[in-house]
Amino acid sequence: MTLLTTAPANAAPAAPPGVTQARTQAGVDSRVLLARTDQPPAGEAYGDPWINPYFAPGVTGPSCWQYGRATNASAGIEARFSTPLWFHTYNDVWVFPSAEQAAAFERQWRADLATCVDRNPPAETGSFVTEVTKVGEADGVDVMRITSGLNPHPATQHFWVAVVRRGAAVYALQLLDYRHGDPQPVPFDDAIAKIKQKLATYYP
Repeated sequence: MTLLTTAPANAAPAAPPGVTQARTQAGVDSRVLLARTDQPPAGEAYGDPWINPYFAPGVTGPSCWQYGRATNASAGIEARFSTPLWFHTYNDVWVFPSAEQAAAFERQWRADLATCVDRNPPAETGSFVTEVTKVGEADGVDVMRITSGLNPHPATQHFWVAVVRRGAAVYALQLLDYRHGDPQPVPFDDAIAKIKQKLATYYP
């Protein structure tokens, strides 16, 4: 995000548009969130974020996490940015009591990716996953494509997912892509670089 040039040198950085400290969930500094202008470029403008008041960081992980299993996170926040037509980005941050617990969370998520398709088959209710593929890498961070859908409808959509860990904090950027067919990935390079800067600033 861009800081106001009129702010004094020792002023705290401004929160992203639409995010205030009053709406920050306990224990997480909302200024760690990317601004709407820092979201992956999708060819459509993102609106101001919606902060999810129901986000449960203790049992919710990135896409393919086995929901309900303890994450051991001590705090978390989720902001959703939407465009007019095809895209939503979910910016999720988890903060842990230690760097070791954050690393264990990331390792467990990677293990969950390997079983995601088998655990989410087509059925009458819920959701299904047909494919989990690494589609790229940005600054040492894997970018995954998760193809999924909602039962009983056969239509699918894609999640482009990148998970960045630094110290005791983990930031997941998940882009829900409703475009038809097999669309080209949206580039994550700039967004991942900014996530690393944010984590270095607020959770060094």
